[in-house]
Amino acid sequence: MTARKGSLAAPLFFLSLAAVCAGSRLGFVAPWAAAASLLGLAGWAGATGEVIPRSRLSAAVFCYALLVALNTLLVSPAYTPAGLYHPLLLCTAFLVARRFPDRTELGAAIAALTMGAILAAWGLAQIGPLGVARAHAIFETPATYAAVVNLLLVPLLALAMTGRRAAWVLALGGLLAAAIFAAGSRGGLLALAAGLGTAAILALRAGMMQRRGLVLALALLAAGWILAAGLRALPWGDLAESGVETPPTAEAQSASSQSRLELYDLSRTAWLERPLTGTGYLTFRYVLEQGRAKVPSYGELLETWFVHNDYLQTLQELGPLGLAALLALVGLPAWLGHRRIPLLPMERRDAPLAAAAALAAMGFHALVDFPFYIPVCLVLYGALLGSLDRKLGEGEPRAAQPLHAAMWFRAARAGFLLLAGVILLRPVVAEAAAEWGLSRSERGHSQSAAFWLEAARRLEPVDWRYHWYAGQFWDGQASVSGRREAARLAAQAYAAGFEANRLDVRNLLGKISVQRRHGKLLDAPADARTQARWVAEAEALAPFNDAVRRERALLGAAQ
Repeated sequence: MTARKGSLAAPLFFLSLAAVCAGSRLGFVAPWAAAASLLGLAGWAGATGEVIPRSRLSAAVFCYALLVALNTLLVSPAYTPAGLYHPLLLCTAFLVARRFPDRTELGAAIAALTMGAILAAWGLAQIGPLGVARAHAIFETPATYAAVVNLLLVPLLALAMTGRRAAWVLALGGLLAAAIFAAGSRGGLLALAAGLGTAAILALRAGMMQRRGLVLALALLAAGWILAAGLRALPWGDLAESGVETPPTAEAQSASSQSRLELYDLSRTAWLERPLTGTGYLTFRYVLEQGRAKVPSYGELLETWFVHNDYLQTLQELGPLGLAALLALVGLPAWLGHRRIPLLPMERRDAPLAAAAALAAMGFHALVDFPFYIPVCLVLYGALLGSLDRKLGEGEPRAAQPLHAAMWFRAARAGFLLLAGVILLRPVVAEAAAEWGLSRSERGHSQSAAFWLEAARRLEPVDWRYHWYAGQFWDGQASVSGRREAARLAAQAYAAGFEANRLDVRNLLGKISVQRRHGKLLDAPADARTQARWVAEAEALAPFNDAVRRERALLGAAQ
């Protein structure tokens, strides 16, 4: 029975990666919850029953996760469920990998590399037959694609460097190397170089560096570059999509670098306004909307949630404590690897060396992009951390301690897990209710749509989006039917949404629009002075927003 259960771990881990890849693209809660659940099932299927003691790496993981979650729930003025599920995915992957025995871990690694091979083939098809300039597979940006590929490619190159020459290592290494060049991400290539440099340093210290292995790793990279370049050069003809993209020019790359400097300065300025607690997890988008004048390269339309430097963004959003936790999460693996890998038996040094090198690659990538905000990167990073922690010996299995057997401890743990489950389940249920309500509204089933949209915003009142959805629905009903009740509910929904998140301008614009268009249907419409104050507030939040400008023009015309 145990062997049969253990055989499920790798397929479950693969399915969790598939779910989290979809969630990294779509940004919905449901795929994140599915990925976390599948990870938990993989841990149940593959983990041993031994208790793993705390370690410095586990302390770093849980401190960072706790800071993100507490900031989201208690500090941030703009709640986002990502602030709960991002740390959950990191911790779950860490705990699962930390308790996998070697055989199960090998199966999980093969599952991850299989997913990597699929993504690599997808990316190569994009730059070849589909005519895309930079591969990104399912993801939104080539930078995310490169970050995922590096977390799988660097360990293979590190293994080749230390003498592993199995055919599957070479084949997958060449395929993933082609994918990293297909992405054309400068940050990804920087991370790759940093990962290989870390692997070389650790291999030299551990006495595992082989000249032939280094040559082989470089040969795999050269083969990958040739394959990617060849796919781009081939005349694919009618197979390519219309309007084939061209690679970015040197001028475009220079402009991209300039825009990042502007983003860095904007983030630094925002942090100085709230230097202790930060502005709140994933609030940089609102900072950008308010400060677009300081980022002229983004114009009036381009959007981003990310500073393109995770350390600076963490400092801005979580404050100095959050930055310290992230630095520990990044720095501890390399430091512990440097100290402890040479103390391990020679035959057990290659796997932790490969994991430490991959972790260092993502740590360097975070200097110029945003991998620590991407769910699939967090899962892979957490899994590599868990594997490294177990192999370095700080988390050696031991017998259960009296504390874990005490009834009060088990009761407290059960209570905590129940509370955490309720907190995590609410966003999933609210999202499902809202999506169903929106679909019913599109089909003209107004009564059913009203029920589900109102249910969503009552289930998750701190999430501004559900108030906005309900406000739009009731606003449309008021426009069609002229019912006073619909206008009142629209005004209430928009007002509640703006109270839930006073950084996002959409609910405020909805509130202004309802007053302007349906004021006669409201029992106590806002006067002209109040509406002028609201428009001024909207201008402060999003001065270049077209809808804000329209409201200002309409207000001026009315006066």
